[in-house]
Amino acid sequence: MKNILLKKACHFLFLLVGFLSFAQSVPPPPENPESGDIGGYPASPIDSYILVLFLVAIFIITAMAGKRKKILE
Repeated sequence: MKNILLKKACHFLFLLVGFLSFAQSVPPPPENPESGDIGGYPASPIDSYILVLFLVAIFIITAMAGKRKKILE
């Protein structure tokens, strides 16, 4: 049992480190779009719901894993 929890913790940390290592900051858009440069676009609507989408994805993953475990037993 302890071995399984250790493996799951290692997998989680591996994914977390991989996610954080590829995180990049985005440079701000130009302030004056009339200057001939490409102007800044408004933030897409999905930006405000990233946390909600992440939580829904985790819920769906755990639900599917639970169903699969029940089927395999």
